Amino acid sequence: MCSSPKSSRAVNKTAINFNDELTQEQRLRFAAKANLAQERREQREATNKRYEQKHTSNKPSSGLFSWLQQLVS
Repeated sequence: MCSSPKSSRAVNKTAINFNDELTQEQRLRFAAKANLAQERREQREATNKRYEQKHTSNKPSSGLFSWLQQLVS
């Protein structure tokens, strides 16, 4: 057996009571931090997407055919 019933009950109890133990001020701060983190994540993903789009089009392809195209032009 991996875990005893005692530890399983303790983990479930803290997960259930976490929200109940927060004051209104703590909930507001928690929500504000979560919203800021979500905004930063979205900005980072958008920046990474733009970077990938910009740099994949400039990436030279390798191979015999591309080498011949570069040689001719």
